[in-house]
Amino acid sequence: MGKKRIYVALCLIALAMLGICFFYLKKTGWGMTGDKAWNELLDLDKNVTLEQLEAKGYINVTGCLDEENETISEFIDNAGNRRLAVLRLASNENDDLCAKILLYDKEYNLIQMWTMYPNRQQAAAPGKCFSTDVVSSDKDGVVTVTLKNIQNPTVPTEEILQDEMLYKWKN
Repeated sequence: MGKKRIYVALCLIALAMLGICFFYLKKTGWGMTGDKAWNELLDLDKNVTLEQLEAKGYINVTGCLDEENETISEFIDNAGNRRLAVLRLASNENDDLCAKILLYDKEYNLIQMWTMYPNRQQAAAPGKCFSTDVVSSDKDGVVTVTLKNIQNPTVPTEEILQDEMLYKWKN
């Protein structure tokens, strides 16, 4: 009986460790890379809806949110502390659906973003780069969170850099 208990205990410990690995990989984006992010966006159906994107884990940032989003704040915190981070955002402004995947790149210490307008089947600025120093401003009780655009270190060009409003929320 003693050996059987030890065997069961070891199996439970192994199962617990496997579960921890599963949740860690899920939280960090299953080894998400820029290519995987880009392919995920390219695979979006032309007729995908905002609700379908939300069901896939995209956060709806249309308009001004009622409160700060915990998942977005966690992404910003993880990127600022050089930890793996993936964020999926969706918005629908003027009947134009937009899906974005943001990924913290530890090698270059920056945030990369891929953007797709699935209904138009149009991509915009793949791999756009941002500083991990995120800017938040509060005006009339509305907090705007903005990413500061920086030069892509792997593709040096002389493009005009534009910052990106990540989302707004009521303070």
